[in-house]
Amino acid sequence: MTVLSKICGISTLSAAQAAVKSGADLLGFIHFAKSPRHLTQPSMTQLMQAIRCHGMTTPLTAVVVNPDDELLTALTASAQPDLIQLHGHETPDRVAEVRSRFGLPVIKAISVETADDIAAAKLYDEVADYLLFDAKTPKDAVLPGGMGLSFDWPLMRAWTGVKPWLLAGGLTPDNVAEALRLSGAPGVDVSSGVESTPGVKDERLISGFLKAVKSL
Repeated sequence: MTVLSKICGISTLSAAQAAVKSGADLLGFIHFAKSPRHLTQPSMTQLMQAIRCHGMTTPLTAVVVNPDDELLTALTASAQPDLIQLHGHETPDRVAEVRSRFGLPVIKAISVETADDIAAAKLYDEVADYLLFDAKTPKDAVLPGGMGLSFDWPLMRAWTGVKPWLLAGGLTPDNVAEALRLSGAPGVDVSSGVESTPGVKDERLISGFLKAVKSL
């Protein structure tokens, strides 16, 4: 069983190196000021450039929340990510527009609490390159994800989409194997589950998480 793995919220070169060394398939970099993993545009550009200068070829994902075209133009021009992840309330039409206008593969995050949330993702399956099913955050939360929350993983067994998808929310080195078994996910995304404190990646946890995924 080959499972696609994405380590998100990378903010240092050492974290990127640890993830790549352990076999991550995708790396994520967050541009959202309220996140403890936030990178400014210059910081994201500098970090992505450093990663490439060190010979790492793992695809790099710019994670943004309800971005306008001005932000996306600036980020794609300077940081030159390989993918864009939309993690806000973007409509299917907006996802299609971003994909067409910027010419990059798009990951669309879907907030899940109930089976209805999963069923509603069908519209995004037609326009995104990847879907990422993440736990829905509380209504008063300032973050759209990265809070270590999970949802009822077996709900994903009913998903019949055709695009590649990743499971996210509350995953750790200790539970990722069980999450994959219950959900049938072909891919996983982790951020807070491989951190020692919010926003600080732990190389040991990254290694342990990816070892658990690759051993399946």
